[in-house]
Amino acid sequence: MSKPISILFKIVLGLFLFLCGNIAFAQQVFQGTVADYETGEVVPYATVFITNTTFGVSADGNGKFYLSIPEGNYEVIIRMLGYNSLVFSLSTDDLKPQGYRFLLSPSEEELDLVEVKVNRDPAWYRNLESFKAYFLGTSENGNSCKFLNDTVLRLDDQSEAGMLKVSATDILKIDNPNLGYRLDYLLEEFRFERNDGYVFYAGYPLFIPDSTLSRAKQRKVEKEREKAYRGSLQHLIRSIYEGNTENQGFILRKLYRIPDPSNPGKFVNQLDSNPISAGELIANNSEGKVLLSFSDYVHVTYTEELESIEFKGRASTEKLGNQVSTIHLEMEDLEIYANGSYADPFGILVEGYIAWERVGDLLPMDYSPKPSNK
Repeated sequence: MSKPISILFKIVLGLFLFLCGNIAFAQQVFQGTVADYETGEVVPYATVFITNTTFGVSADGNGKFYLSIPEGNYEVIIRMLGYNSLVFSLSTDDLKPQGYRFLLSPSEEELDLVEVKVNRDPAWYRNLESFKAYFLGTSENGNSCKFLNDTVLRLDDQSEAGMLKVSATDILKIDNPNLGYRLDYLLEEFRFERNDGYVFYAGYPLFIPDSTLSRAKQRKVEKEREKAYRGSLQHLIRSIYEGNTENQGFILRKLYRIPDPSNPGKFVNQLDSNPISAGELIANNSEGKVLLSFSDYVHVTYTEELESIEFKGRASTEKLGNQVSTIHLEMEDLEIYANGSYADPFGILVEGYIAWERVGDLLPMDYSPKPSNK
């Protein structure tokens, strides 16, 4: 066979996760000024945020910003329309008390943008629907999401045959009512290869909690957030880091893909019947870092929730089963962190159920579910 039946999509999760280990309760002050690289003049109202978290702020009219953050290592994004975005690695251990001065270089491409046309051709709208499906996802949460400013999107299905490429001229704003967030997503790249269903996307999300929710709606949102977290890649990586995958509902097995001699270019899956522990997938180096390290593939079954009806398809007559995924390392070893993130955003190839859940099911890395009774 060419691929397991359970695998509907293959995706590299190119989400630039912030590199934070154990988040402590102590708060640190990150402050600075944003200015123009060429003129030295301040850039007012630039957006400053910690990627994949709820920590973000806008600079004031004098280009100054002030952000209180937990201890840790982060990727900071500084963004302003008309300028190239700046990515800055920040460790609270090395914070400068006097603050920072960030210089943004003007973006000729954005400054020369022509007026956006109100009327789009039918192909643009078809491409937009494809982008929504493969970027936001087709889960209940993904289907509920809405782009608030889709006119910033550039949808290109002409430059490469069979390829849809999407970029954005400004931060893409996404409303996720089910999870109670608005995402400000700095889209770096999106590619969808139509022939083989391969999807790749990379970007920097900021999660902005909806502060207008009633108590009843907030309780519902909290339940939906916990449901989205359970069985997710974030949940899996956290449980591997903590060494309690079985207690968290994950069953792990080694999966071997053996070339099929009768069908060149294809393979046969061989699944080991014996479960493995999280400890068999990780190693600690001399610096005390926790490294994910394994060969071949790891078959992941999450037993605490069934597949969603959207995953099977509403017209399907198949009985819903456990959520089944596959992970594969794209490198020899990969550092992972207690919050569920990892050092290289391109380090893990994910297939199956976890890959099917897209941006519409994402949660910020500072999210913590209620303690389990287990």
